[in-house]
Amino acid sequence: MGFFYTPLPLWVAVGGWIAAAGLLALALWKNPFKRLQDGTLQHVWLAIIVAVSVLWASNAWLDDGTVVHLLGATLVVTLFDWALALIAMAVVTGLAAVIFDAPWQGIALTFLVFGALPVGISALLQRASIAWLPRNLFMFIFGLGFVSPAIAVTATSALALGLHIALSDGSTAVIPVGYVFSVFLLASGEAWFTGMSTALIAVYRPAWVTTYDVRRYRLGGPRT
Repeated sequence: MGFFYTPLPLWVAVGGWIAAAGLLALALWKNPFKRLQDGTLQHVWLAIIVAVSVLWASNAWLDDGTVVHLLGATLVVTLFDWALALIAMAVVTGLAAVIFDAPWQGIALTFLVFGALPVGISALLQRASIAWLPRNLFMFIFGLGFVSPAIAVTATSALALGLHIALSDGSTAVIPVGYVFSVFLLASGEAWFTGMSTALIAVYRPAWVTTYDVRRYRLGGPRT
């Protein structure tokens, strides 16, 4: 999965761990757990970590080491914002590493590419949609639920493939046959999964969406 079993130069492995530690320190510095003061939200956060871990375990290997699977990062950002999402994706990566008995060298790079990158992209798109899109529930669900995850998955897949090529001394032989089509299917699946989940949660359990401003999107009065 990811770069768990990819042979990495020592400086890449160590640099990945340093970058991952820095990002997690930044997330913790933002004191994100204040969003989880409610017991229900704590359970939702833990439950989504388990759900995303299952998504990561359901992966497809393409030829020599390239892997595709649903990420789930955008949904976590929509529910809990970027800092808690970053911590959640770190936990997911750690669980996946334990399950797949991965060596330490590739864990941090896997987190950076498949966890931190989609979280960062989703957070930026979230800010852009809040600033520029019309203030209604449909645009909230369409922008954050369908468009953002598709972009995040596409960018993540492109970077993952680029890193595989770079680690192979620029050889394009590592590009799997049908990779573009596989990414298209993956992005479509991610968009539908995240979009439908966002729609259902925003309508039936808006209190779970801690980034959701009912004054802006006007759904059913104040959050309880």
